[in-house]
Amino acid sequence: MQRFLTPILVFSVMAIGILGITNPGFKQPYRLFDNFEGKVSHNYFIFSVYHQFNGYTVTGNGKYFVYRRFIGIASNFFEISSVKEEVK
Repeated sequence: MQRFLTPILVFSVMAIGILGITNPGFKQPYRLFDNFEGKVSHNYFIFSVYHQFNGYTVTGNGKYFVYRRFIGIASNFFEISSVKEEVK
């Protein structure tokens, strides 16, 4: 068991370190997609979550801002579910 535990531990520490170094929020926390308006909402060690303003929608209940959300992992961005916030 000891023979397999050391390589697994070394591999997991190295993978977490590489993901932490290549985190887009680690390199440029206040820049997002060049000229688009956006912000870092959460900056963890191995990934970052970004909000990008995408306009607003009008529904029966009122007006909402719609933010597209992206997750940045290993210098790449992947889109995740959008967020709607009510205009006050």
